[in-house]
Amino acid sequence: MRFVLTLLTVFALAGCAGIPRPTSVRTGEAQDVVRAQLGAPASERKLASGESAWYYVTGPSSYYTWRVVFGRDGRVTEYTQVLTMQNFFALQEGATRDAVLDRLGPPLERMSFTNTGTEVWTYRYLDGTFQMLADATFGAGAGTFRQVTTFLDPAYHSAGYE
Repeated sequence: MRFVLTLLTVFALAGCAGIPRPTSVRTGEAQDVVRAQLGAPASERKLASGESAWYYVTGPSSYYTWRVVFGRDGRVTEYTQVLTMQNFFALQEGATRDAVLDRLGPPLERMSFTNTGTEVWTYRYLDGTFQMLADATFGAGAGTFRQVTTFLDPAYHSAGYE
């Protein structure tokens, strides 16, 4: 029995090793080191600056997206959790879908509304201890960013609960 518990503990700790944390990646580390520590990213993008970015979507229900930016030399220049209120409200009206993906990574959900001619990308995030949703709205035709709307996630907050 003791062997089984030890084995389960080892597997549990090994599984946690790949979960991004604030100190998981250091500036200057090479891409192969990051991949060995965190595994394959959920998404990879080439940024307008020529740098590349890897996105690790983690947490319960994707509350965190960690972005690792690599310089042209393949070494880490930035490592940050991007699903924050500040990043949502830093989006500029008229920004492209690519600019939003570069800043925030892949959304939890994408929906198109033909009656309004819009497309909405939903991101789930934490604001302190509050479970939140942020909807980034785009014009369907040109695909440019219009606005962001944030609200309490109704899956965790209902009328009369607070």
